[in-house]
Amino acid sequence: MSVAARAAEDDVVDPLCEDATGAELRSRISAYAETETGVHAYPLAKAIEVIHRGRTGKGEGDPPLIWIDVAAPGVPEGEFLRDQLNFHPLAVEDTVRGRQRPKIDRYPGYFFLVMYAARINPARERMALNELHAFIGDNYVVTVHDHRIEEITAVLARWRGSPDRYRAPGVLAHALLDLVVDGYFPVLDHFSERVAELETGVLEGRPGEGMQSILTMRRELALFRRMVGPERELVGSLLRRDIPFLQPDMMPYFQDVHDHAIRVAEEIDTLRDLLNGAMEGQLSLASHQLNTTMRLMAAWSIILMAMAWIAGIYGMNFERMPELGWRYGYLWGLALMLVVGGILFTYFKRKDWV
Repeated sequence: MSVAARAAEDDVVDPLCEDATGAELRSRISAYAETETGVHAYPLAKAIEVIHRGRTGKGEGDPPLIWIDVAAPGVPEGEFLRDQLNFHPLAVEDTVRGRQRPKIDRYPGYFFLVMYAARINPARERMALNELHAFIGDNYVVTVHDHRIEEITAVLARWRGSPDRYRAPGVLAHALLDLVVDGYFPVLDHFSERVAELETGVLEGRPGEGMQSILTMRRELALFRRMVGPERELVGSLLRRDIPFLQPDMMPYFQDVHDHAIRVAEEIDTLRDLLNGAMEGQLSLASHQLNTTMRLMAAWSIILMAMAWIAGIYGMNFERMPELGWRYGYLWGLALMLVVGGILFTYFKRKDWV
């Protein structure tokens, strides 16, 4: 399936999973490695050779740390991951098809991670989730993604700026996870502001704050929670499992990422509770407005019915009615209707019905 077709299908299935910038990302494969002069772009064929040498243990010296980034994967990229890097076909299928639950799978010699980066789409003022896959081995990290992800650019910049701090794939994996989870907090701030605006609108009784806005935000928060919950479990699995690329001194750093993921999940739950309260308030406000309208209509119906009752009496077609021959009978009928209507209006006014 082509990239354009997959993007169109994604927009139909779930429009929330979109690029935060709206920019189209062309298919490409880039390789980076730490050389004697620093971290630079690396020939792809040479990077594949280094990865295979690290797996087999053949060759002199320690192989350099390799990072291969695959953007907008399609069928050719899937064949590259499966045939040249020898990744498991099931993992490759997950990267090409997408729509995977955040998880960590263990394969012989490497681990496969699925996570999501979150941003606020400024054009649509809503959340955009970008799926990110990572293969992590003894001497390499391979990332695969459909859309442009700022966290990858940031980690690559850190690696280039301080190569001594990123000499192991576990360090790069931590930096990537840490930036992905930290990117959730601006999204939470966005949701917090919107929930506060909705609560203010409900309390002030503004008609523009309707149920549609509340239900739309509930859907976004539910999607966000479905993504953050498994990702919290993913980081927890990294802490519990015996993972070769995860050095013991990295445990506190992954624990910090785990704590941040727990905090994000708890704040999402708090926002959902506040949103449920806002929805209940909106329903109560709508019910109150309906009751007020019904009371007003009932009061005016009674007033007009009483006046119509008087008019109906004098409108009866009888010959012998005392007021029919009276000179002031017409004015008497009008005055009687006004007096009765005024009395009823005063009564309902005191009851706060009109």
